[in-house]
Amino acid sequence: MANLSQKYAQALFDVAEQHGSLEGVKADFYEVTEAAASVGNFIEFMDNPKITREKRTAAVEAAFGQSDRLLLNLLRILSDKKHMSLLEEIYGEFLSLYDEAHNQARVTVESVYKLSAEELDQLGQVFIDKTGYEKLLITNEKNEELIGGVRVLIGSKVYDGSLRNQLDNLRNNFKEHTNS
Repeated sequence: MANLSQKYAQALFDVAEQHGSLEGVKADFYEVTEAAASVGNFIEFMDNPKITREKRTAAVEAAFGQSDRLLLNLLRILSDKKHMSLLEEIYGEFLSLYDEAHNQARVTVESVYKLSAEELDQLGQVFIDKTGYEKLLITNEKNEELIGGVRVLIGSKVYDGSLRNQLDNLRNNFKEHTNS
């Protein structure tokens, strides 16, 4: 269903950009996905074929009626077609489109301990220079399995400077030489 999610995201992105409300839609979309995730069984309720269209529409209006009207229209369509389960996926696709349009990327930096803001800024600058992005939105996650160093994930690319990776490479090289 990723293709369907991409289509919904692209349509919302295009119309929001045309109406000059990209920032508002993005902010509201975040709030909507957080709210939907925080309410147990919300998605199941919205996609349940036994729930009438009127009840689903009323639920969308009650929960998200204050959202940007373009986003609200998408939510109505998702509700109507029982595609609310795609909400998080559509949001992810929307963010990808937003990031691409703004020449920025979301980055996860894994390290053995939480890095300081200064360390993350320095690392960010290295990867801005390496990738050509104007801005990196960095999240730091603790991963003690790395032993030391960092692993940086940008989109589908992984830059692994961890001690664990270096030891694995050393072990593999040693195996190759002993088996020759």
